[in-house]
Amino acid sequence: MPFCWCHRRRCGDGSSAAAIIPPYRRGAVISVAELGARATAKAAKATGNPRVRYLIVGAGTNVLYFGLFWLGWHLLQGTAPYLAVTAAANFATALIVYPLYRDFVFGSATAGWIRGFAKFYTVYLMGLACSLLGMPLLIELLGFPVLLAQALLIAIVPVVSYLLHHFWTFRDISHT
Repeated sequence: MPFCWCHRRRCGDGSSAAAIIPPYRRGAVISVAELGARATAKAAKATGNPRVRYLIVGAGTNVLYFGLFWLGWHLLQGTAPYLAVTAAANFATALIVYPLYRDFVFGSATAGWIRGFAKFYTVYLMGLACSLLGMPLLIELLGFPVLLAQALLIAIVPVVSYLLHHFWTFRDISHT
């Protein structure tokens, strides 16, 4: 009977881990490095898909944007309106994440940085417009707290933004 990793004993159960561990590895200790290498290989395979890369970078982008907004809101509270903080956080985030979208997500390096960023920020302005229109609606009319209103609005933009970036900003031919 093979050793069963799930029961930690010799087991005749056909569904044991012995069925999935190659014969040369059965009963052997698998190192943390080997597990890490396997996980890295799976992640590399998953990130071969631009939609997965977009989700990864997009999640980081939203965290960065909300963090910048939160920081600006708390540092400038009482001196700058929340809409000005929204615009500043939007622009700063776009400057920081553009290289990730250009190189990692869409793999586009066919045009100049400034022209590509101009197209990228044109799409990014859609998110800013959603925030500038939605924030007063949620805060002034519905009474939401500023940070909650911004968090809710962050969830609206990603799908449309992905499609615009995929078919216009970073299409494979060029940025023309």
